Amino acid sequence: MPKVVKIKSFGNAEVMQITEEESSPVKAGEARIEHLAVGLNYLDIMHRQGHYPLPLPTGLGVAGCGIIREIRSELSELAVGDLVAYAGIPPGSYAQERIVPADRLVKLPADIDPAVAAAALQHGITAALLIKDVFAVAPGHFVLVHAAAGGVGTVLCQWAKAIGATVIGTVGNQEKVSHALEHGCDHVLVSTVENVAERVRALTAGRGVNVAYDSVGADSFESSLNSLAFRGMLVSFGSASGDPSPVPVGDLAEVGSVYLTRPRFIHYTRTRSDLLRYSEAFFEAIRNGLKVPIGQTYNIDEIVRAHKDVESRKTKGSSVIAF
Repeated sequence: MPKVVKIKSFGNAEVMQITEEESSPVKAGEARIEHLAVGLNYLDIMHRQGHYPLPLPTGLGVAGCGIIREIRSELSELAVGDLVAYAGIPPGSYAQERIVPADRLVKLPADIDPAVAAAALQHGITAALLIKDVFAVAPGHFVLVHAAAGGVGTVLCQWAKAIGATVIGTVGNQEKVSHALEHGCDHVLVSTVENVAERVRALTAGRGVNVAYDSVGADSFESSLNSLAFRGMLVSFGSASGDPSPVPVGDLAEVGSVYLTRPRFIHYTRTRSDLLRYSEAFFEAIRNGLKVPIGQTYNIDEIVRAHKDVESRKTKGSSVIAF
């Protein structure tokens, strides 16, 4: 029987248990995927901790890549034997196989590495929607990216740089500075020892950034807000350090008539056409030179260590669980 990771309660990494379960039947509109690899995202940590409560018991993991072994769908572009990837679906990827909605599957082009797709499709789609539709980055813009050495940050910084923006990244320690500089950042700030807002003002001749992409949350929110140029936008899309405190609407005017948004992956990929549009944009960016470094590879039996590595900020780039 296939191995699967489940939790029966929310908590630390040790609540994850590896079990074996019989396969369920494939229903109309679904496909059975035999995984080659699955992605490890910070969202998985938040699900495990109960930050976004799920019905228990539950599986974990929202992204993966594998081969279609069975499918019941009217989608003509998908068939048994196809190599596919997915991201942003209900948790359950930490398994040797799983059943997924067929309309959330992306057929993988022959020139895209399956491990890269598993590790980074979630990151790539996120970066695509952030940089194209949430805030349209343009040549000459100043862009602030928190967690620049993380999975999304590594993709986002390179993409913004390729467009022609000046990219300022933040990292949590000195060891990650070189990674950020090698993957799109013009300037890198160590957020634990530098005043980010002051340094941003200095680097932009007092102007501030057009957009701040903030996946850290509570610890970085104030510095993001104070780093914005007049009519700039703060894109708060994660809460790795906890949720930011509520912001009085008047404060947005006081710091320069700025904008604040909290985009969600699922809201931007509700239609299959949008899902495919963002996926193809990510694949095309890879073809044009965007690097997706897989910094860590684990097997399913190492899942507890993998989560601990992510939580302790030991990881760089994307992480993958290979089968």
